Amino acid sequence: MEYDLEVTSTVFNYIIKNLNLEINLGYINNIQTIAEDFWRIKIHKKTTKTLYINPKVCFLSDYNVEIIENKGFAKYLKKKLNNQRIKQIYQDKNNRVVCFELDHYNLIFEFFSKSNIILTDKDFKIITSKQKEEWKDRTIKKFETYKFPEGQKIDEITTEDILDDKKQTIKYLNKKYQIAPHYLEEIIKEKINKKEIIKKIKELYEIENSNIEIIEKNNKKIAIITKGEKKLYENIEEYFLEKIKKNKTISKNTKIEKLEKIIKEQEKSKINFLEKIKILEKEGEIIYSNYIYIEEINKIIEKALKLKITEKEIIKKINTYFKEKNKNIKIMKIDQKKKTYIINI
Repeated sequence: MEYDLEVTSTVFNYIIKNLNLEINLGYINNIQTIAEDFWRIKIHKKTTKTLYINPKVCFLSDYNVEIIENKGFAKYLKKKLNNQRIKQIYQDKNNRVVCFELDHYNLIFEFFSKSNIILTDKDFKIITSKQKEEWKDRTIKKFETYKFPEGQKIDEITTEDILDDKKQTIKYLNKKYQIAPHYLEEIIKEKINKKEIIKKIKELYEIENSNIEIIEKNNKKIAIITKGEKKLYENIEEYFLEKIKKNKTISKNTKIEKLEKIIKEQEKSKINFLEKIKILEKEGEIIYSNYIYIEEINKIIEKALKLKITEKEIIKKINTYFKEKNKNIKIMKIDQKKKTYIINI
């Protein structure tokens, strides 16, 4: 399924705060597949919470989505992580990477590029991953040591990172600190004030009444953090769950259509079958009522064939016999090889 939404790395800063509040120190008790690239993890902490994960983001929701059968990777994770306690949840620097530190493992979600889910041991040696990947400086595959992507923490930003040109500064801060250009364009005005810029960037990570909103910019949908009284996740949760709900409906409708087609074909076959039965029953009644004469035909044909009488002569002889008996029966054809004949009754 395609998700045409870009989620800024700043959004994950707030997601992590909420996850730590809601599910940290909870126990994983189920991992379920919703779609090919959409999962949910059931976590028990006093009550059971549901964490939804797709290639773009993760979020908590009480919404109930129909699941499909767990296979392969999801099935393995479920078996491996059952009853594992979540000891810590953190975002790597300002990257779109979320790490769950568990009793015996690290469960890492990468929400960039093609996205990935990686399971490592306590020393970050990779046990398994949703897919293998390779970059210049890091490799995701079994037995490799997991390396987090490059980048710096927002706390480490200095005035030296603020360049004299606005475009260059946005490009530099985006690459080094993973700050979305949308925020930087709002913060950095034409006149560069280095200390003021750093202050506003850091303030972005300290919004108290935060809300995740979806805006449209340059024909792109972007999930951003804004000040607001709404519940965290409200818009983003609705967006993704509506997507999966529509996908499920389409999938369900397709299945229903296929099933209806099969039922129609079965009904048609049933009607044809019943028609054939009626014909056969009628033929059976005719054969039964004329059984004596059909037996007589069999005897005549058998005797004639032994005497090497031709088919035409046999047919003529049999039809004369029925005429004498005043019976409306006429033999049409004899097939000596197949030992069959056609009669008209």
